[in-house]
Amino acid sequence: MMSDVNIWINDEQVKAKTGQTILQAADAAGIYIPRLCFHPALEPSGSCRLCAVEIEGQRGLPAACTTPVAEGLRVQTQSSKVIDFRREMLQLILQDHPRHCLGCPRNGTCELQQLVAAVGIDFPYPAPDVTRPEPLPGGPYFERDYSLCVRCGRCVRVCHEVRGARTIVFRESKDGRQSVGTPFGRSLEESGCQFCGACVDVCPVGALRENLSDFHGETRAAMDAVCRALTAIVTDLYKKELETQWVSAICPICSAGCRLMLEKSADECLIRVKPSPDGPSNNGQACVQGRFLLKRYIARPERIRRPAVRDAQGWKTLSWDEALKHIADRMKGYSPDQIAVLTDGRLTNEELHVLNRLARESLKTPHVGLMGSRGLGVFEKAVREQLGTVAATNSLKDLAEAPAIFAMGCNPAASHPIAGTAIRQAVLKGAKLVVANPYDVAIARYAHVHLRYVPGSETALVLGLLRIILDEKGVDKNAGPELVAALKELTAPYDVETVSHLTGIHDEELVEAGCMLAARDTTAIVVGLGALESPEVGDLTRALLSLGFAKGSFGKPGGGFWPLFGSSNMQGARDLGWDTAVMDTLASGRLKAVFVAAESYGEECWRALASVRDSLEFVVVQDVVAPPESVRADVLLPLTPLLEKDGSLTNAERRVQWTEKALAPSAGSCTIVQTAAALSRFMGGAEIVEEEPGAILKRLASELKSYAGIDRTRARYEAVQLPCPSADHGGTPILFTDSAPVYKPWRPSQPPRAPQPAEVRQEFPLHLTAKEALYSNYFGPLLAPEARVVMACDGEIEMNPADAYRLGCMPGDTVAVVFNGGEMTGRLALNIHLPLKLVAVPAQQLQSVLGETPVSGTSLAAKVEKR
Repeated sequence: MMSDVNIWINDEQVKAKTGQTILQAADAAGIYIPRLCFHPALEPSGSCRLCAVEIEGQRGLPAACTTPVAEGLRVQTQSSKVIDFRREMLQLILQDHPRHCLGCPRNGTCELQQLVAAVGIDFPYPAPDVTRPEPLPGGPYFERDYSLCVRCGRCVRVCHEVRGARTIVFRESKDGRQSVGTPFGRSLEESGCQFCGACVDVCPVGALRENLSDFHGETRAAMDAVCRALTAIVTDLYKKELETQWVSAICPICSAGCRLMLEKSADECLIRVKPSPDGPSNNGQACVQGRFLLKRYIARPERIRRPAVRDAQGWKTLSWDEALKHIADRMKGYSPDQIAVLTDGRLTNEELHVLNRLARESLKTPHVGLMGSRGLGVFEKAVREQLGTVAATNSLKDLAEAPAIFAMGCNPAASHPIAGTAIRQAVLKGAKLVVANPYDVAIARYAHVHLRYVPGSETALVLGLLRIILDEKGVDKNAGPELVAALKELTAPYDVETVSHLTGIHDEELVEAGCMLAARDTTAIVVGLGALESPEVGDLTRALLSLGFAKGSFGKPGGGFWPLFGSSNMQGARDLGWDTAVMDTLASGRLKAVFVAAESYGEECWRALASVRDSLEFVVVQDVVAPPESVRADVLLPLTPLLEKDGSLTNAERRVQWTEKALAPSAGSCTIVQTAAALSRFMGGAEIVEEEPGAILKRLASELKSYAGIDRTRARYEAVQLPCPSADHGGTPILFTDSAPVYKPWRPSQPPRAPQPAEVRQEFPLHLTAKEALYSNYFGPLLAPEARVVMACDGEIEMNPADAYRLGCMPGDTVAVVFNGGEMTGRLALNIHLPLKLVAVPAQQLQSVLGETPVSGTSLAAKVEKR
């Protein structure tokens, strides 16, 4: 607990907390000290020197943002010495700053303008005699007008400290001064930009500004045609006169549960979206999807506006009653065991609860579940077997305090950017990070060890690391002898030499990573989408959990098991009985009719359903937009999206949050509660009464013990974590604190392959795999479209440049990949993100050579020859 200290600021006594800086103490006391480089989300740097203060008994003018308080400290913030110094610093900034304030989008909210007003100007203020360069694009999302840059370093620091992308840096310009840019002047895409907008959010001036062409693009284009010089001024003045309103809502896209602030116009047009600094999960951070693309999704012209049914001539629009009667009549023609109700995990908890009632009471079917890949289903089954539940065991806040982190097949920027910021914070605090991923993903840039394994060897890698931990006596001190014995028996075949041959990782790297994890008290284990594509995803999941048991990762701070993927309410769906087991029933061909309720933001969630579409006779989809044609829906119903309704969501860290209606519901759309109530009447069974979401949550809480302490008010203002069994319970940030899960011994489905003879390895020194088997380690639903460009290669055969140059090959050369079973030729493309000694080719082309042999997630010994 921090104790109070007494300091004096401008001869006024102020109580401060030990550990606070002078700036923090002054802010808490309501005393304003000018600042420019300081931002509450960043570590203070003191570089702008505008927060300089005078301290009695000390030399110089220290920065208030970096100077800690001490008992009896006497501070002057407005002495003549301090004011003169601040004006000197401000003059240095202003001498290069353009005077086009009227046409600047930040006019009126610019922190530099506020500084000028606070500090005052007593020096000549001529405009710089230089030509302003055109702003650079930040993708289609923001603009970079570096002529307005004040070199405060906020954008550089947030990109490094918070996001870990390291895309923005300080560079030395031609005149010897520092300027903001990208490494080596490369494009943002080539530099690994996530387009998260964090740099835009912290910029104090107009140097980084959001591109609002979506909102006033047509008007701006018309004005540009008349007088481009006046466009910025006119549009800025127009926006200032425009009546707008800021509202709050939970992002509907991924499982992070980010609270967002949305600015909308009087006619319910979404102008821009920003992350809320008060969001309990995101703490002022967001991703490209929520920050920039969400407003485009809501305004999609292809939104379903009216119910429609497919007939021989195409789509025929119907009234709601006509569509529901048609659905009911068709559903009555199937037995309950032939019907399934599916979701993508983006409905509210209240909608899921009512939809479950529709399935069981009206359709009489037990088949309800989440759409998902086979890998996700196997993963969930393995986790449930070992832990008894499928959920992240610890909180994001706790992940940021982990002493060690092992990340398997994970690219947080593509599947859970907010968890990526927690991992970055942990590393900055001293955590050891071991990343296992074939690709050079963003978190690998600041990892202590990056294990670039050969696809298909994931299980061997994890069990090999576990054996090293056991050999180094790095297991949890509370691990019992039975557990240690079981783990030793499990890992006995996975010695360092064997694992090195299987994974393609040097034995020294394996030992370094294993010893690093062994030396820490516990380890947080994070799992990404890449793990779900492993050919042995069940064994891999059990191996990761075994690593967690060895390190005592369950039931204690700093540990935990984290699946870093999923939609906005996938955890809530699981809690309410919806899981991916239903996909196995679908694959069996027994089901003939499905009702799908989804708020889809891509095609990923539909792939599993499309793969079994031929066995289905009747498909109903209620969504915001139509599914891909591969789904071949028979009936389309317009869904009210999350931003247009109230309800609760449970995010990946088991945090229940209430989201408010941010926009007026679109005409013609219905919530699932409304649809279920109406459809139940047409089905003629038990009628479902339409209720408001708060009342449904109350009933849900009465039926589900883990939600018993949750109501609308707590979900909105406390956002506690489950389980929460009573109204006076504070929630459960860490699972298993009272009773740790019991390890269940298991055996890999196949023993490790014997290493190939030395002469074979010498003849075939490379590993061949399908490109598609690698993609999930890098790509994901949250990755910016522009960030995918760096993976686009103009050639069928991809290699790391170092391997290609060693063979005397250049991009565009025709090369042959020779392996045991055949060979294939094609144009060579270089991919710096691929690991050494790995060759990637299209799966379809490889499959055509191998015949029926499965290629997904596996690798073959190969060599490359120039032709």
